[in-house]
Amino acid sequence: MRKLAILILLAALALPAFAEKRDAVERVTVAQLEQALAASHGSPDAQVAQQLSRLELIERLSAARLARLQESLPGPQAQHALAVLSDTAAFLDLPAADTPSTPPPSHAQQTALMALTREYVVKTLTKLPNFFASRETTRFEGSPVQSTVSSGIVAKYGLLHQVGSSSVTVLYRDHQESVDQEKNRKASPRDKELRTMGEFGPILATVLNDAAKGTVIWSHWEQGGPGLLAVFHYAVPEQASHYRVASVGAMRETQRDPAYHGEIAIDPADGSILRLTVVAELKPDNPMTNAGLLVDYGPVEFGGVTYICPVRSLALSLVRVVLQQVDDRDLRLQQTSLGPPQAYLNAVLFTQYHLFRADTRILAGDSQEPAATPPANAPK
Repeated sequence: MRKLAILILLAALALPAFAEKRDAVERVTVAQLEQALAASHGSPDAQVAQQLSRLELIERLSAARLARLQESLPGPQAQHALAVLSDTAAFLDLPAADTPSTPPPSHAQQTALMALTREYVVKTLTKLPNFFASRETTRFEGSPVQSTVSSGIVAKYGLLHQVGSSSVTVLYRDHQESVDQEKNRKASPRDKELRTMGEFGPILATVLNDAAKGTVIWSHWEQGGPGLLAVFHYAVPEQASHYRVASVGAMRETQRDPAYHGEIAIDPADGSILRLTVVAELKPDNPMTNAGLLVDYGPVEFGGVTYICPVRSLALSLVRVVLQQVDDRDLRLQQTSLGPPQAYLNAVLFTQYHLFRADTRILAGDSQEPAATPPANAPK
């Protein structure tokens, strides 16, 4: 079975000591966030953005609420800050007010809906054509706050800020996902610290096959693009897991298939999956203390046909930073250890879907015709 994977490279995480102060983070509900933004109406864009950067949501913002709040903000800085705030809460529960009071389906209806979803995944993975798409990634990380204390270093992690971006062409060919290296725009080394793979076909089959060996239970209804979505919660034990979490660093390399859990949001009309979350249940000795992946799916038209494909994904992780401890009496004596966790976030958009195909022509006799020049954005 194919692996769904998330990879952290820790080698670049050893940081020089420096002292920095930051304001305390205030944890708020969605209702409190809306109240704070209403009170800030008329304030400058930068001021609202700064205010948002000091908040931490304890509930998930629905797409409808996020869109409404974005329209009310004074400018791009505040809109960007709100988007990051929403992304960091993407794995939390919706507020009770955003959960419809529609009665849950019966046990028989739930069973039939999951069967429809499995049928949908099988048909989707076997009928998807070869295609390529652009994967635009914006990367964020927490601001490390360090100060030298005696012979060691005390580290904390702070607010998320943007550290880079990249764009690659993703190929889906013969039911396998890969990155077109020739079309990969150069990225800085910092852009390589958090990587994910499997957002296209493999993630759906992996989760459903693993969940069949674990538990799947009804969770709730929630409002989606096409109407009400049926949301199920699943849990996969470690012995059934095909979710690969790997970390590579100066201290040691770990590679495990941990237990994991998450939610599957399904369109009950056809069984299509429109949102999927995967949260790893990592052990205390793992340098990565948290790892979550979310994929939003939506209708995408290419080649004259509409398919349900990834339109957005989020990867959020906490990784314990690598600390170098130096003996004050002998600077040659150093000890490497793991400090408190530091946050990393990848926000990804999938765009520019195109069919991947070659056109051939049969020429009569010895006639020759120059080969057609492929479009600039087509993979070779």
